[in-house]
Amino acid sequence: MWQLLPLVTLVVGAPAGSITARRTETAPSIDGYIDDAVWAACSGETCELWQFAPDYGESMSQPTTIKVLYDDACIYFAFFMFDSLPDQMTPALTPRDNYINGEWIAVLLDTWSDGKSAFSFETSLANSQMDARLNEHGGWDYGWDAVWESGTARHANGWSSEMAVPLSCLRFPDTDSQVWSINFQRILSRTAENGWYNLSASQQMADIPTFPDLVGIEGVKGSLGMELRPYTSGRYYDARNADETEATGDIGLDIKTGLTSGITADFTINPDFGQIEADESEMNLGHFELFLREKRPFFMERSDLFDMPFNLFYSRRVGAVGWNGDVIPILGGAKITGSVFGGYSFGFLNAVTGRVWEDDTTLVETAANFGIFRGVKQFDGYSYLGISAVSKDSWEQEGFETESNRAFALDGAVELAGNHLISGSAARSWNTGVDEDGAYRFGFERIRSTLGYWVNGTQVDENFNVNGTGFTTMTGFRSGSAGISKTFRPEETFSTFSLWGRQQYTTQIDGETLENSTHAEVNGTFKNGWNFTVSGDYSGDFFDPYEGPDGKFYDDHASVFAGGGSNPYEPFRFWAGTGGGQYDKGGTYSNVIGNMRYLPVPVLEASISGNWFRTFDTENYNWEPGAFDNRSTEWKSVTFRLAYMFNPEMNLRFFSQYSNFNMEFDETGELESDELRANMLFAWQYLPGSMFYLLGETVFSGDGNGDFGDPDLGVYAKLTWYLPI
Repeated sequence: MWQLLPLVTLVVGAPAGSITARRTETAPSIDGYIDDAVWAACSGETCELWQFAPDYGESMSQPTTIKVLYDDACIYFAFFMFDSLPDQMTPALTPRDNYINGEWIAVLLDTWSDGKSAFSFETSLANSQMDARLNEHGGWDYGWDAVWESGTARHANGWSSEMAVPLSCLRFPDTDSQVWSINFQRILSRTAENGWYNLSASQQMADIPTFPDLVGIEGVKGSLGMELRPYTSGRYYDARNADETEATGDIGLDIKTGLTSGITADFTINPDFGQIEADESEMNLGHFELFLREKRPFFMERSDLFDMPFNLFYSRRVGAVGWNGDVIPILGGAKITGSVFGGYSFGFLNAVTGRVWEDDTTLVETAANFGIFRGVKQFDGYSYLGISAVSKDSWEQEGFETESNRAFALDGAVELAGNHLISGSAARSWNTGVDEDGAYRFGFERIRSTLGYWVNGTQVDENFNVNGTGFTTMTGFRSGSAGISKTFRPEETFSTFSLWGRQQYTTQIDGETLENSTHAEVNGTFKNGWNFTVSGDYSGDFFDPYEGPDGKFYDDHASVFAGGGSNPYEPFRFWAGTGGGQYDKGGTYSNVIGNMRYLPVPVLEASISGNWFRTFDTENYNWEPGAFDNRSTEWKSVTFRLAYMFNPEMNLRFFSQYSNFNMEFDETGELESDELRANMLFAWQYLPGSMFYLLGETVFSGDGNGDFGDPDLGVYAKLTWYLPI
């Protein structure tokens, strides 16, 4: 058993602060018990990890033992998490990539040892898995998924975990001797401790450039193997209000293959996103469309490589909803992403979308080709040079003329002494029938520090528009902002306490003030995990060019917000906030938001969230009479979620949302819309990487008079296979 294994320090002769991996000829059995002979022969390290929270810089209250092995196929990790109160350990049984409170252990690998990105593999006491890719700015991309193996076990003095990560799911240099960077994270739920093997002095939670070395890996080669994921699906939908039914079936294929040790290609043929949860209904009182979060795996994976200045690429444009409400089909797509020696990384994406017809006779959306490219050269620290190019092209079809939307951008940054960064970017767009135009930005900031400050400026010319492939809102403006932030870690009362403020000033290029606002905020987290936030905003007089046919001037206004919540590590947690004051379009507003989550037993999680937002007597343009009018609005939304876990591979999830929007103009009266939607999803990973989904859904739409019509009903099933070659 684990208690009998030798607990010794790192191998003598390893570089200071490094961890050594041992080659094994026999792969360990990944069952969580760590009783194989190969583990007994492997020296490891028993250490006290360092707390990021609640007591930054203090050692964790319970020690952890770490061991590392590898062979030509996998890298293996063994952990023993000592716990003096094992009866109080929380298992954290949850769907994949869904964090909940419990005992967790994670390994983070920077396989290029350049401080720019890392892989994360995480498992809980219940053997639930999470995996992600991290970037140097602290972003975690849980859209990235790999097929790897883990096992866990309870013991009288803690719990143990084993992981086997195939080298085929990693990308690393093509050299005989590997030097990677590594870090480990442990969550101890009883004391809300978040501990790390290496804790950065910058007080970033995962500061990749400071990870210690992982040495000893010799003679391994990156896999150029191929992964196939074919699928088949079926859908039945009964739109009762329209007296229409539809039954469809489909097949498709996703392919992943390694081109070199650092470059991966992904292909998709007739992709299907039917198992992805629908977007929640949201209120939008502004002039521009809402920016929606991407949920489709093909676009989420390695999405960090496609981050571009001025939002040149917004992946929800590909396969969007046509003007008639039908989804534009994606016929196929290809994506090549990777990193190579010398600090170069790149991403190329191409996708072809099909036509949308109205009544099978009238073409309403043309077929189009999307081409997206991003390349980056990394230098020391945060210095880099980037290039971006995007295009959307549709050819002459059924009376539609050829149309293209293209844009190009250069951006970069230079890191200076004292953690200071100077950055800049410039872009230009070309659209059919519109003059070309540009956008420009510069910035100066302090990074990786508890004291931060910044100043930046932006200009977007009138005809700059990347909405063919990206996301453009307001144009024809100049903007400048400056701010400062400071984080404290008082030893007695608070785990963290932070202050920050910002001043923003924006004008039209021809001179009218569009924004002159000041924001101040205080945030704190107590030692017991309870937290709060208080903020205030003041805005001077401004001009809104999009309100009505000629725009409108508005007076200054001020507002406040306050919120707080309980310890997020507890089985029951809540957060609530309220705000109000003068609305930016005149009149006043009030807002109440909140959420609660409860885990009554380890296999069941329930949560509820709500939002109540009201405006009173605002000055808005009423297009029906063609005049400015007093307007009042009310938005109410309640969302309920329930998840039941049969085991780490099988779960049942329920989602429901009720939303109601009411708008009343003095001259034209009241308009009301409401909706009740619900779905239940059964998900089963019947083999590693292979999934079965069964979804039932219903939507009740309001009739505008407070009543609901007959529900629309749907059933969807999908089966995927994971076939490594």
